[in-house]
This record gives sequence, structure tokens and C-alpha cells, in this order.
Amino acid sequence: MPGGGTEWGEHPDDALLRELEEETGIVDIDRYRVAAVYSHAYKSRTDWQGDPVHHIGIVYEVVLAAFDLRPEKEGSTDRCEWLTESQARQLPLGQLGAFGVDLAWPNS
Repeated sequence: MPGGGTEWGEHPDDALLRELEEETGIVDIDRYRVAAVYSHAYKSRTDWQGDPVHHIGIVYEVVLAAFDLRPEKEGSTDRCEWLTESQARQLPLGQLGAFGVDLAWPNS
């Protein structure tokens, strides 16, 4: 699942388009819509030294007109490929990634 943060003052829709291009090279999008909102509060724990954090993620459903995948250049993206449900569920996912996989394959 490509993703990332919004820049200061950036609309989430614009962040979607920017992150898709940065992380995958995808620019030819037919349409997109908000599919779900992820919300989780992380309280202080022994393995977390900072203040509590409230993470909110906007997950989009995107329909591509055309695409050629490419990995992010000099960035933080680990992989850039299409996966089956089985392959996606075998990845070491964070909570937002698992949320996205469950959203993509809800009846599993």
C-alpha cells in the first residue's frame, strides 16, 4: 500500500496523487474515493519514549487508467509490486497496512 504523510497545508487528495507518483510512478488515475478512515491512539509504552500519538490514516480506493510500476527513487518504499491476497497477508504489516489488506479483501 503506497502511502505517506501530508505536507503542511496539503489537501489529502493532493497527498494521495503525490505519494502515488513518488512511490510507484503512477500518474494516470481514472478516479479515486475515500474508502475508509483508520484511527488509532498509541499511548506511552515501555518501547515508546515519546508522547502519546493519535494516528489517523485516510485509505483511498483508486482506479487506474494505465500504469507502469517502478520503485521509489532514493526513498523509503521497500517494494513496488502487485500482490495476491495470500502474498499480502504474509507480509510483516503494521496496523495500518493490515487495515488496508482487510479492506481490500473483506470476506477472508
